[in-house]
Amino acid sequence: MALPAHVRATAWVLFSLLCLPGTSQAQEDGVIPQEDCGLEPPGAVYVPLPGPRPHETRWLPSEPPLVRREDPAGSVSALSGMPQTRIRTGALSGKTIYLSPGHGFFRSSPLGRWATQRGNTNDVVEDLVSIETLNQYLLPMLTGAGATVIPVRESDLNPRMVILDNGGAGYSETGSGDLFTSATPGWGSPPVPMGNAVQPFLLGDTRLMTAASTATAQAAWTPSIPADGAYHVYVSYGADPGRVSDAHYVVRHAGGESHFRVNQRRHGGTWVLLGRFYFRAGLHPETASVLALNDSAEPGTLSLDAVRFGGGSGAIGDGALAPLPRPRFEECARYHTQFSGAPPSVFAPSGINALSNERNDDVSSRPRFAAWLHEEGEDAVYVAWHTNASGLSKPDDRFRGTEAYVYGPNPVDGTLNFTGVPGSDVLARALLDELRQDIRNAIDPNWRVRSLRSANLGEVNPAHNPETPAVLMELAYHDHPADAAHLKQPEFRRVAARAMLQGLIKYFAARDSQTAHLPPEPPTALVARNAGSGAVEVKWAKPSTDTLDLGGHEATGYRVYQSADGLAWDDGTERDSTTFSVTLAPGTTRYFRVASLNAGGESFPSDVVGVRVPEAGRGPEVLVVNAFRRLDAELARAEDLSAYGLGVPLRALLESMNDGTALRRHGEAVAQHAVAFDGATSEAISAGLLTPVGYRVLDWFIGRGRAGGQGPTAAEQALMRTFVMGGGHLLLSGSHVASALALGGSDERAFLTDILHALPGCGSSALLVNGLSEGWLPGLSNSMLDDGLRGSFPVGVTDVLLPLEGGSPVLGYAGTDSAAGVASAPGGQVLFLGVPFEGIVNPERRAWLMGAFLARAGVLAAPPVPPAGEEVLPPDAVARGPSSLAPCSVDRIPESYENAETGCGCRAGGGSASVAWLLLLSTVQLRRTRRRSLFTER
Repeated sequence: MALPAHVRATAWVLFSLLCLPGTSQAQEDGVIPQEDCGLEPPGAVYVPLPGPRPHETRWLPSEPPLVRREDPAGSVSALSGMPQTRIRTGALSGKTIYLSPGHGFFRSSPLGRWATQRGNTNDVVEDLVSIETLNQYLLPMLTGAGATVIPVRESDLNPRMVILDNGGAGYSETGSGDLFTSATPGWGSPPVPMGNAVQPFLLGDTRLMTAASTATAQAAWTPSIPADGAYHVYVSYGADPGRVSDAHYVVRHAGGESHFRVNQRRHGGTWVLLGRFYFRAGLHPETASVLALNDSAEPGTLSLDAVRFGGGSGAIGDGALAPLPRPRFEECARYHTQFSGAPPSVFAPSGINALSNERNDDVSSRPRFAAWLHEEGEDAVYVAWHTNASGLSKPDDRFRGTEAYVYGPNPVDGTLNFTGVPGSDVLARALLDELRQDIRNAIDPNWRVRSLRSANLGEVNPAHNPETPAVLMELAYHDHPADAAHLKQPEFRRVAARAMLQGLIKYFAARDSQTAHLPPEPPTALVARNAGSGAVEVKWAKPSTDTLDLGGHEATGYRVYQSADGLAWDDGTERDSTTFSVTLAPGTTRYFRVASLNAGGESFPSDVVGVRVPEAGRGPEVLVVNAFRRLDAELARAEDLSAYGLGVPLRALLESMNDGTALRRHGEAVAQHAVAFDGATSEAISAGLLTPVGYRVLDWFIGRGRAGGQGPTAAEQALMRTFVMGGGHLLLSGSHVASALALGGSDERAFLTDILHALPGCGSSALLVNGLSEGWLPGLSNSMLDDGLRGSFPVGVTDVLLPLEGGSPVLGYAGTDSAAGVASAPGGQVLFLGVPFEGIVNPERRAWLMGAFLARAGVLAAPPVPPAGEEVLPPDAVARGPSSLAPCSVDRIPESYENAETGCGCRAGGGSASVAWLLLLSTVQLRRTRRRSLFTER
């Protein structure tokens, strides 16, 4: 029963106050307090929803989805959804998910600047963490399951953007002129900045191209790409019943060509995502362009409007406030929906000049955008992903965990009085059930998940979206330290996103009386090896499954992707076994990754492995092994957003953490010297898919260390020991290898002293390393390590090494007397780096360091020419500790260098050391003092 009006009004005021995290201090810090939790004020009046668009007709079950992939042979996957790298159909084929990451930057009239709608609590900003999670996890998971995904905020993290319009620069047409005509409306370049009321898809026109049974005409959009990188590619067109439902688009990218068929009868007048592709900077028509061909199985026309590459930065501003000078994915939906063609009744229902209400308009613009774009008969749901806050000054364990809301007339009072779109409550319970099971079993057995609730929240209000079931998920409380700690962890985000995916699959399967099929996990044990005469074999182990379906269902097939550089990938080749073979020319470098397939869809791709094919008469001499398994909040980058009143929150952007591609940097360095190599993940070695027998060099890298900074396992140490003592040459690198081994047992310490001839030392690390004149790397002068802003992951506070007898310092930290690398020869040559090799920013310097070691190992006849000059730290470099020597006590072995004030780590409490071990440390400390002059020469 609905509450009386006066009770509802009073309750709304009370619960609006409860939602305030704000204190006087928060206001002084410039953080906008939460005026509400997205509640609709009593008696709120908004402009009516836009009616059906002129082109709309009922979407029939026999009609194809919006976008589907076409393989190069020409067969179309008739029900596949909007892909990024995916081709196959899946459990969500034919379904549309309107996806809302909530909040985002908006123009604050009180502050006179751009501000987020939620502040920084525990280094978490809801406006940022939600969009990071959805864009990097949930959206690609959904597309991998075949869904068409319509995000209400920008989905590309790339801040660069190029838009080419029909008739403008970069656009061309080929074919008989009578096949082309013009129509209105269409995209037109808006003024800069773009004003509050501008509708860019009404500013221009669109070209029409007559379809034919075979391609007789085409249009091309050829951009000048501003910088190397991955870009989302979007197309736009004018929808109409006279358009073909299989408009043929071809994206030419650095990895090859990808073909699509688009149903141009649907979702016109906005941006439609084709996928994510890698492009090289500059003008390259063959590898950076989009084509539209007129071949179709139907009579009709194709609409040719604008094509967009990348997400870009803020575009909307007025005379008082310039556009947001940040990536556009950080903007709230109020501005994205306007940029995407929606009318003012969607993005500004309280009035286009009511800047003071843009924060409220953001809430309603999300569901209104879904209602505006959704078409009758389109099988869709609306899902919002948020994090919660109690607004209390002190943590309270009553306010933790996961909640879900559907619409009801009540405020946020913990009750359920559902009056929303039918099916919303069923959808919400399916998501809650899956989140409860998966988070408790994979993350925290005590994770709290509350029963379903209702509230008069604008985002799920049928007054804004009466067309689709809608649910708002509150994943965790960002103002509770324990919940916030989980929110910062990539694994929590991945598990929660996967649970949402599986909950959606189970919801639709139950509703449609179908069997639920869950996509599989990717392979982890993977190897690429030269098999002789140019043949390359890729092998992998079948990914494991569990009895709870946490990781999905069993893989029934695989898709092998190939790349010349580990960045730009082809469309893949499908296999039903766990092997793949290809013949390559001598001297070819090739990288591979493998995704798992089943009826549920396609997994994320595996880590990257690779090979370089040897010249005739030679075999591969180097084995590169990726043991970089760490992916946690310690790899996240702290970003200074104090200009927006946010302090320094953590940003968990996978491509600057550990995205599984690090092996390409090692492979590139080896290939620069025309040396052949094979590549594998450490799991492949453990699974017995490959052994290092027959290789002259083993390049084993651990990056930032495994979870918690762990070093190599006992089995891996034994393998490396056997390899070195048998005359093999070892390059071992990683930030925390020495400190992790020092904390181990007698075997670990023996490996550290007998094979690596080094100990973890005290002193300071730095972001610049150089070769020492006494060693054999003198040509490496001041080379920069990555701080998370230079294209790789932040190397963190790296190990300071103390050479033992038989070991020589060959690499040092600039401005200190601390060693970063130690060389020895207990059997074969060993180069032990206390820094990640792949963390060296400059590729020429990485290649030189690799070449110097290959020459030392006898693989090269002579060392390469050293790189010229020295590097200097840029002004925005993230410092990692003082550059002066810190006092060190040896009464405890260093436990971890994470968050240490110096590179020593000695202030961390570790286990008690043996007397012999302490004597060894003391002896080496004295030896180190005698070497100080060597470390400070540069």
